[in-house]
Amino acid sequence: MAIELGEDFQMDSEEVWFSHREKIYEIKRNRIKWTEEKKIWNWDRCTVSLVKPPISPEDASPKKLRVIVRSNTNQNQTSVRVNRPMTLRFMLGFDIERISEIRSEKPDPQMYSHNNSEIWTGPKERWIFQLDDDYWIWEWKEDGLLLSSSNIYKIHEEILQHLAIPILDSSEQIFELKPASVSDKMVLSHLKSQDLSARGRIIPVIYQPAVDGLKNFVREVHCVQEDFCDAISEVKVTLVFNDEQLRKNAIFNNIYKFIRSILYNRTRDVESFKIRIDRKDRSKSCFIFRNIYSIIDGKRYGLNDDSIHGDADCEVEHPISYYFVDYDHPIVFINTSNHAMAEHDANRTLWKWEYVPGVLDSPVCLGCKSREEIEAEFKPLEESQCGCREPEHH
Repeated sequence: MAIELGEDFQMDSEEVWFSHREKIYEIKRNRIKWTEEKKIWNWDRCTVSLVKPPISPEDASPKKLRVIVRSNTNQNQTSVRVNRPMTLRFMLGFDIERISEIRSEKPDPQMYSHNNSEIWTGPKERWIFQLDDDYWIWEWKEDGLLLSSSNIYKIHEEILQHLAIPILDSSEQIFELKPASVSDKMVLSHLKSQDLSARGRIIPVIYQPAVDGLKNFVREVHCVQEDFCDAISEVKVTLVFNDEQLRKNAIFNNIYKFIRSILYNRTRDVESFKIRIDRKDRSKSCFIFRNIYSIIDGKRYGLNDDSIHGDADCEVEHPISYYFVDYDHPIVFINTSNHAMAEHDANRTLWKWEYVPGVLDSPVCLGCKSREEIEAEFKPLEESQCGCREPEHH
């Protein structure tokens, strides 16, 4: 959660603070517009993990390491039909190739009145190190605690090690999750506590730009899995979104919603894709994003685009770039406002919601209904807007 420096939050023993310099953006007519003004944003309750960046021909100077920062905040469930608390999990991934030494930084009392995020004004001394030009990881300096015993020291050493010796083994595709926060522990407990009948079930972890979550957020994830043999599984995944708000053509939002209500008896958006897992040869595991792929003719489309339908009417196999914790949880990025998606992140500078379906406090419900069953359940427009359908949990 991004907060002001003056606020003081109690964090779990392995959590740290994260700051990044970024241009300030504005939402105008539903579109994200980046300004030239920059600010350093501060996030509390953060955990850090590392992964190898994918090789991309469009990167002139590929970075050596991808840093994954997570944060979370608690929130009440907004639907009257779902009476449970929920945790919103956030993720930002960025590539680096340099790291500074850890330094102690004291606040400057003479600068308290200056409204400048570049100046450290407290409220107290901190340990801090910098990653490339625009990222910092830090924690408060506590009396009697040696730097070598701090969380920031452990993270700094791990990053140094991976920059010196790049990640080379098969784990390079896995978004690691450490039990460093209450939220992370709950997610790991869920993923490891499935009974024998549920083991081997393929459930994607989904990332969506948080700024797109006001009306376009994911409500439900349904997975229908077919196991052809011990090695091959195919999963038909259907996502139910709260809505589909246009950005590039926002002027047509009301008309678009009316048309959807007439054609489909719903204003929520429903999208489907396939996952094919080959346990004997991971290089053959793939996604199939028919008519919803966020790449067309090699161009990656981002959140301001709302009429992207890559792989139209054809089933193209796209290799899975990343997995979450283990190979049963491939990662999907929702990239555009019309929910076109891909195996890559097209909105690298934006924080993402991290949806892990099925976790007790997740805002996303996990079910096992087919696309046809979901479509058949939608009632006329008046009834479909009355609240979130809570599917069975498995």
